[in-house]
Amino acid sequence: MAGQGTPEDVMRSLNFAQDVSKEIKQANYQMDRVELKRLLAELTAAIASSKMELSLLQGVCEARDNELIRLNEALVYKGNLRRRGDGYYKSIDGRPYGQPYCSYCWEGNQKLIHLHNRILSKDVRVCPHCKNEYQAMRTPFLEAEGYTA
Repeated sequence: MAGQGTPEDVMRSLNFAQDVSKEIKQANYQMDRVELKRLLAELTAAIASSKMELSLLQGVCEARDNELIRLNEALVYKGNLRRRGDGYYKSIDGRPYGQPYCSYCWEGNQKLIHLHNRILSKDVRVCPHCKNEYQAMRTPFLEAEGYTA
């Protein structure tokens, strides 16, 4: 029975494997062949289940690690972003510059998503993530004065 990749699920399947191995050991390895095969099959299944639960748990941990990294980056950028018009921009000495970021994605999810020009229209910019549209004149590319990269 597959769990959700929690430590409790891993421990439950490992405890079951331990119980089966104790049953084999308590019989002093003297049991009929059919019973031994059954117990070994249960032990193998419990170990396989434990491996599966561990891989699910690893996936959950990696997803949480990625979310922590994203939130940390958002926190770092938070002090360096400035809103101008309908977009957010990186800033140097408090002055915004560069390509605009989607204000909806930043304010709602702290995701920095660059706006793109809509195909065949230079008057509209679109966020590729949330699909919100912005007027290009309210989200221009801003040159950084005196900045050399």
